[in-house]
Amino acid sequence: MIHMVLLFLALQTGAEAAPQHEKAGVAALKAGQVDSAIEEFKMLTEVSPQNAEGFYELGVAYIQSKNFAEAIPPLRNAVQLNPGLVAARESLGYALLYQGYATEAVTQFQAAANDPAGLGIAQMETGDLVNAVHNLQDAVNQHPGNADLLYYLARASGLLSKQLYDMLLNNFPNSPRSHQAKAEFYSAVHQLQKAADEYQEVLRHQPDLFDVWLSLGDVYASANLWKQAEDAFREEIKLQPGNAEAAYGLGKALLQDGDVHGAREQLERANHLQPDMPETLSALGKAESQDGNDAGAETAWRRLIELEKTGELASQAHYGLAGVYRKQGKVQEAAEEMKAFQAARPAQKEQ
Repeated sequence: MIHMVLLFLALQTGAEAAPQHEKAGVAALKAGQVDSAIEEFKMLTEVSPQNAEGFYELGVAYIQSKNFAEAIPPLRNAVQLNPGLVAARESLGYALLYQGYATEAVTQFQAAANDPAGLGIAQMETGDLVNAVHNLQDAVNQHPGNADLLYYLARASGLLSKQLYDMLLNNFPNSPRSHQAKAEFYSAVHQLQKAADEYQEVLRHQPDLFDVWLSLGDVYASANLWKQAEDAFREEIKLQPGNAEAAYGLGKALLQDGDVHGAREQLERANHLQPDMPETLSALGKAESQDGNDAGAETAWRRLIELEKTGELASQAHYGLAGVYRKQGKVQEAAEEMKAFQAARPAQKEQ
């Protein structure tokens, strides 16, 4: 009988003390006194061992102290006591993730069904890349200004892309698409001759494959092989007469090869197909100027500057306009454009 009375008094005392420990722990956590908060929440779980919130708060305090290993046991207790405590499952998921237990973290995030970011990161770590990309894209849509989420989405997308390319190369090593994938890789690392060889191999098997002539033209342009680039862009235009990028590429190649009138026609067509592309407007302004159409050059460069106030293309447009105005005897206007050209150059370097 005496034992039962003492037990009752102890439980009553613990119940009365629990709110005090919780209040003190929350206050310490807000004040940045993590060690004090941990001690208060420990005492809370001792006097109130069925309190899921207390174990959750203790786990959060450990996480804030970056002691993820210690955070896991109390968070497990919180989830066992209250399986519907979503915040505890999410915190447990992150603690597990930080300790490398990605598979178990996935289980917790899936049960919480409230955190696509944590779930996506955990899925990426377990190799479930398709679902990782899906969830991380959702997370980025919810928080577009979060650099960490953008990084994880980019990483997961890159891993998925590599996985798919590896499947393509392993399963279909001699297919046109495998040669195209190799060409794109060589182009990205500026091994231009190898890239051109792979694109030519694609075209040997399938000469009517969209975008391959265009990509080959870009490779030749990067190598300053303008006649070869011109021929490749013309082939792409035969396949896709409405492709603005191919028209731009051909116009740029013709301009470099000295066919100013032909370049102007192609660049005007590119601008008609896809208006207001700054690169097209820049090249079109040069072609118009070299073909003696100062008004057309001014229109193209003015529009470019409206779209891009600073940067290399804007500075080139100001420089071009200064030349047009000097030729027309507009000394003041030319001086203003040179001033704008000089002002644009430092801004470009800072970028």
